[in-house]
Order: sequence, then structure tokens, then C-alpha cells
Amino acid sequence: MKDTTKETSSFRINQLLHERRWSQTDLAKKLGVSSQAVQQWVKGSSSPRGKNLAKLSNLTGLPEHWFFMAADETTEALQISSPGKILDARQERLIELFEQMPEAEKDHMVRLFEEKVKEYERLLSELIALKNKTK
Repeated sequence: MKDTTKETSSFRINQLLHERRWSQTDLAKKLGVSSQAVQQWVKGSSSPRGKNLAKLSNLTGLPEHWFFMAADETTEALQISSPGKILDARQERLIELFEQMPEAEKDHMVRLFEEKVKEYERLLSELIALKNKTK
């Protein structure tokens, strides 16, 4: 007996890999799963479920049900411009707080973060230079 759910998700995973020009290994690394898991999804011997399906949806910007839509179902309304990145809880909280701020304050916060990153890069360069002098 054929498992059409696995066949459909296999078709969608292959479609995703082709459209994004990702290898199976690329996808596995992006999701934090084993290459064997992705290989099984691609072959149709299993399909993503639970947390892995949620990660896949978050990474690609596609709804979870897309991975189980038949090939002949239209996906025009589902096209997302670019894949996202899976965020951890701190990153999600930071975005939630950022979204609550007035626009002018958002610009100010972005500038502060940019300045902070430059400051850390400068400090790192100084430490490396100091370390090289002591050798």
C-alpha cells in the first residue's frame, strides 16, 4: 500500500531543495537534523513531523501544510520572498520588544546595535594586535 502523505512530502522537499538550490546536507545543517533524516524525507521513506516540521516551516517561510499539498495544488499564494532563519527565544523576545517601539526609536536602537558591534570588532582587533606583539 502506498503512503501518499510521504510521497507528497517527498515531492515538496525535493521541490524546495531544487528551488532554493540547497543540497540535502545544506537543509540538514539549517534545521539541525541529521543528513539521514533529510535523506529519508527526500526518498519518501519518512516525512517531517512535529518540531522538525515546524523548523522547516520557519526556515522556509512556508506553512506546514504546504509540505503535504498535492503537486497539482496551486502554490502561487504561498510564495515567500526569501527563507528565514530559525530564531532562539532571546531573538524572538528582542523582535517582540523592538516591534513595540515607536519608529524613530527603532532607528535609534539599530544604530546603537551597529555601534556596539563596531566597538566589539575594534576591541577584538586590539586584543589580536596585543597578542601578536607578545609573541
